[in-house]
Amino acid sequence: MRAGDDMPRGEGRTRRQRRAGRGRIILIVAAIGLFILITTVRSIASFYTDYLWFQSIGQTGVWRGVLGTKLTLAFVFIAIFFGLLWFNLLVADRIAPKFRPAGPEEELRERYHELIGRRTGLVRVVVALLFAVIAGAGASGQWQEWLLFRNYVPFGVKDPQFGKDVGFYVFQLPFMNFVLGWLFAAFVIVFIVTTVAHYLNGGITVQTPFQRVTPQVKAHLSVLLAVLALVKAGLYYLQQYSLTVSTRGTVDGATYTDVHTQLPAIRLLLVISLFSVALFIYNIFRRGWVLPVLGVGLWAFVAVIAGTIVPALVQKFRVEPQESARERPYIERNIAATRQGMNLGNVQVTDFKNDNQLTTSNLVSNQDSVNNIRVWDPNIMPSTYRTLQALKPFYKIEDVHVDRYKINGQTTQVVLSARELESAGVPQPSWEGTHLAFTHGYGVVLSSSSQQTANGQPDLKIRDIPITNQTDIKLDQPGIYFGQHLDGYVITNSKRQEIDYEDSAGNNVPTTYTGADGIPLSSWIKKAAFALRFGDFNPLVSGNVTNSSKILINRDINARLAAIAPFLTFDADPYPVILNGRVQWIVDGYTTTDKYPYAQRAITESQGALQGRFNYVRNSVKAVIDAYDGTTTLYIVDHNDPIIRAYQKAFPHLFSSTEPSDELRQHFRYPEDLFRVQT
Repeated sequence: MRAGDDMPRGEGRTRRQRRAGRGRIILIVAAIGLFILITTVRSIASFYTDYLWFQSIGQTGVWRGVLGTKLTLAFVFIAIFFGLLWFNLLVADRIAPKFRPAGPEEELRERYHELIGRRTGLVRVVVALLFAVIAGAGASGQWQEWLLFRNYVPFGVKDPQFGKDVGFYVFQLPFMNFVLGWLFAAFVIVFIVTTVAHYLNGGITVQTPFQRVTPQVKAHLSVLLAVLALVKAGLYYLQQYSLTVSTRGTVDGATYTDVHTQLPAIRLLLVISLFSVALFIYNIFRRGWVLPVLGVGLWAFVAVIAGTIVPALVQKFRVEPQESARERPYIERNIAATRQGMNLGNVQVTDFKNDNQLTTSNLVSNQDSVNNIRVWDPNIMPSTYRTLQALKPFYKIEDVHVDRYKINGQTTQVVLSARELESAGVPQPSWEGTHLAFTHGYGVVLSSSSQQTANGQPDLKIRDIPITNQTDIKLDQPGIYFGQHLDGYVITNSKRQEIDYEDSAGNNVPTTYTGADGIPLSSWIKKAAFALRFGDFNPLVSGNVTNSSKILINRDINARLAAIAPFLTFDADPYPVILNGRVQWIVDGYTTTDKYPYAQRAITESQGALQGRFNYVRNSVKAVIDAYDGTTTLYIVDHNDPIIRAYQKAFPHLFSSTEPSDELRQHFRYPEDLFRVQT
């Protein structure tokens, strides 16, 4: 197309170039948006399906509570950091010298100012926001500390050194330490970035024979240093309380060196920090560098000498030569606190006098106990049960548990195990076979712990498929959809009929799932979301999946509990019981902390769920999960535990408002993991 006579010939080309430039920008933005969408769509699907799952089990309060707390913390700390850095960059721009001195550094500054032009405000916002996201987003990881801080519950016990309630150390001190530590790091970053801004603005010049720092910049940096010193003083104030979990001495807690050397050093550093604050504030008017250097130098000297070298010398030459005498009162504190922390404070010791005089009358009067003397070792029984009662390759028997039931009117000790699904062994290893047809385990195996058959095998009271039950224990629903080590998902109520079990003739007996659990796949959006979550498009494209189908996820007991109550630690050994005609899983839940003053940290083995660093533990919760429909109930069984009471305040609808029934309580046992730690 030829340009008109009344139009400059270069103008048409300029407009075309502008349109082409805008088109390239749009393409680049679209490509970036598409890349972000592709890389985040699976995370979005997992987020959405998590919400659907919590909604299906009636626990959206937990989902919203945890997510809301994380987002709130991240937003608040991002906003605080953004405000701090933006304000200081604004001050740096406002007090910039109007005329910058000539020198070798001016070329760099000229290029910087040419680059940003009149976009100084935009650059200020972008820089502040970038650093704020980096510095503030990590605060979301402190959601548990914030929940405990906000829902403080007193322990009613005071520590022996400072006389503060233990609740201060468990609920308040951790979050306060985080906030002050974060503020200190934030002001260090703000100080560095602001100093760079002053340099680019010409307020700081290194290569010059004249004034290197303007008075206004000295005053600004002095204010930031004063705030840093004040925050550090707050950290020193809290650090003295952290000595109650010190590991320096013979035992955990503030021992001789901590109390007589480290504590005075911390308090001295606190005073020096406050003195430094005064020096930096005074320097705002004096605007020199002598006082700041003096304050920082004195601070560093005392920190090295009084805070590190002197305590090490005292420990080596004063304490260790007569350790038992020096540490005796602190060891006594440690013993008392450890007993409280590990729930051993009310242990009663009873002497059992055995005269080895066993008579016939003794046996007759203790006939129930004699009849229940265990002869079958539960550690060996799993292999026996697998041989006798696994029956099919797609069933597994994980372990065997000891329990007591009323059988024919007599309290009988039994060993039992659930016959769970082994997906890897299904005879049809297709997607339909593993996700639609073979969806669950079937029944339990139960035998007397003290009896055997004529051929020397366990006397199986509940056995086989279909169930053969020689007891008066009612088992109406043998289906086991939820158990141990169940990954992935299954879909029920599809066009492909579920297989309940194979009978003795090898024929498949069908069933239809009627349990409460499951998320209805009532729209293509839900099907697509789960397809993305599991990286499997069959739920979306399979003709067997209808709008009436339900998908079951989080079928593994421990994974289910970890999602519902992520702030608790659950025992590694769930055990099944038969209750009200159904198989129920019972799992012990623990509250732990490593902040109990003076208590000794547990020495844990690699096995079990109670691992890591903690010096306080309570078995405060019994979780009960229905093996058929996944109904999960959390019972609080230790209402004296302040930590579980704090979480109950945070999530009032998570825990059962009723007490467990007497029949259920009869199956509660003392947790193995807790017993291992206590011993």
